Parts: sequence; C-alpha cells; structure tokens
Amino acid sequence: MGFNIRPKGRNLWALDVRVRQDGKRLRKRETFKGTKAEAEERYIALRTELKQAESQTGSLTLPLHPIRTFGEMLDLYLEKKGKMSSSHRNKYERLKKELGNIALEHIGDKFEALIKIMRKYPSKTTGKILADAFINRIIEIARAVFTLAVDLEIIEKNPITKVRFQKRKETPRDVMLTKDQIENLFEVINQHAPHLKAIVQFALQVPCRRSELVNMRRADLDLINNAIRVKNGTTKNDAGCWKPVPPDMVEYFRNLPAQSEYLFYRYDQNTGNYVTLGDFKKAWKTSLRIAGIEDLRFHDTRHIAATALLDNGTPARIVQEVAGWKTDMLRTYYHRGGKSSFNLIKFSKSVHCGYTSGDTKAASG
Repeated sequence: MGFNIRPKGRNLWALDVRVRQDGKRLRKRETFKGTKAEAEERYIALRTELKQAESQTGSLTLPLHPIRTFGEMLDLYLEKKGKMSSSHRNKYERLKKELGNIALEHIGDKFEALIKIMRKYPSKTTGKILADAFINRIIEIARAVFTLAVDLEIIEKNPITKVRFQKRKETPRDVMLTKDQIENLFEVINQHAPHLKAIVQFALQVPCRRSELVNMRRADLDLINNAIRVKNGTTKNDAGCWKPVPPDMVEYFRNLPAQSEYLFYRYDQNTGNYVTLGDFKKAWKTSLRIAGIEDLRFHDTRHIAATALLDNGTPARIVQEVAGWKTDMLRTYYHRGGKSSFNLIKFSKSVHCGYTSGDTKAASG
C-alpha cells in the first residue's frame, strides 16, 4: 500500500487519504505532527476510519487533527518561528498560560474575553492598566499563530480577524533625562552597579536595543573605523547595521579584558570568568530607584540617543540606519524638548557616525 504523505516542516506531515467504498470515493486530509513512522501509522488509521465511515459522495472531512488546543498551536508556531526576544517569548508564555487549554474552535470568544480583561483591570505585576502597545502585540501574536494554522489546513478560518480585534492607536512614550538626572544616575551606577556603566553610557549616545548590546562580541568590533557591526539576523528586523563608537568610549573598547568575549560584560567572581550582562533588569531598576528616576525603561535610551544624534547634527537618514529603523520612526520618537538639557552632557557631544553615503549602503546590507 502506498502512502500519500508529504513533508510540510520539521516533524510535520500532510496526509491525504483516499479510499473507495461501495463505488464512491472518500477522502480525508490531515496535518500530522510526529515522526515519519508515526505519520504512516496515522495514515493507516485514517484509511480504516474512512472504510468504516458511512458512505458519502464527494469529499469527506473529519474533524480530527493532532493539534486541538491553542497551547499546542502556540508550541507549533514557536517551533517554526525559532529565535525571538525574551520580551516576545514572555507574551507567548502569557497567552499559553491564559488560554493554552482552550480548544481551537472556542478560542475566538475566549480570546475576546481575555482582551477585555487586559484593557479593564490593572496588571498584577505593575498595578497599572496594560499599555495599548502591549495589547496590540498580543493580538498580533494570536493572529499570526492562527494564520499559520490556516496555512497548514488545521483550521479553515482565522478567528482573530481585524474587524473583531481592532488594534488601538499607540501613544509613543515621551521620556527624557535632565542633566542632573543623568549625572545622578551615573553616580548611583558607579556605586551600586559599576558593571552597567559602559552599556548605559553607550546606550545614551547610540540608539540600540538591549538585545543588540548584550550580544555584541569582540569579533564585531572594528577599532580601525571605531564601529561595531550588528550582524544580519540578530536584530528585530533581521537587517544588520553598524553602530558608531562614541569618542569618549574609544579608550574603553581599546582596553577590554583579553578574556572577555563580550563588549559589555560583568566579572563572575565565583567562576573567575567575564560573562554576558544578560537580563540586567533588576540592577537597572534598582539604580533608577536609588537615583529617584521614575518611569524610565532601558529601551527609552534608544529614543534619547536618537534625539541627541539629531541635535548634534547627524543627518536623519544616518540616525535611522544606525537605529535600525526601516520606517521613519524619527517622526515618532524625536523629542524636540530634549535638546536644551541633554546636549549639556559631556559625552553626548560630537557623536557622529562618520559614514559616507556609500558606507551606509554597505552597512545596512
């Protein structure tokens, strides 16, 4: 007996079973997750089911498939998507915790109820109502998961429609630091979290994501041109770019410990090794609390740095390429009120990329 089994992905198989019963053709198609041997066993089981089913004309579709719950569909989506930021993974884990055991056919109503709760009640962690941007990302994730389910013929229609689940307009954060706040923050960091000094100093001058910074390695550093390469596939939009080394940090990068693989590191006294900073959220929040700075996220430094570069005369096109923005995000994140305070800081002056037009094309490739 031949098997009509077609691979659709890693450990994913498209089964197309056809039999004749009393002169009539019966058919069942299914997406199966497992090994090839298991897919063949499932194929045989489906043939048996079809032969025992009541004769019908045309196509027969049984409501049977190996993925029945939203949690199982999330796992499949994550397997195909692969690497992602910790922030995005946390959102997937939250969705799985809230709705993981819900059957796929019931997810529309349950997801709508969850979104209403998120919009109405404060977060148990922060005590605040979740931002529209956060909820919009949750909706985007759910829609993407079910788009895959439709593509794999696990379900017929995507229940997370744009009409039913409309994203709300996001209000960009508008956070700046005064001269006194920056000086105070560095005094606190020097005393309580010295391993954060270099990464914060760099982040306040060059627009970067946290993930880009903690993953920068010695091999990415170009000390001839004073630039750091963020490679393709390691950024949010997968496009690589170059980050300029600020003049006041050249000495820091030229004197990195020989044993450190990472450009921003901490020394582990237990092992005697230089290791990645990883998720330094706790040390960052503690420093902000001691410095008396409220409602500042590390990601806000990205927008502060972009503003400083523009105010120091860097062309908008260069800032956009350095930041890794494919669209004109500067219109959203440029803080026009920040110039008078931030440009007074010593290490924010004269930070330019130094690229020619031809260089920036190559850098963004």
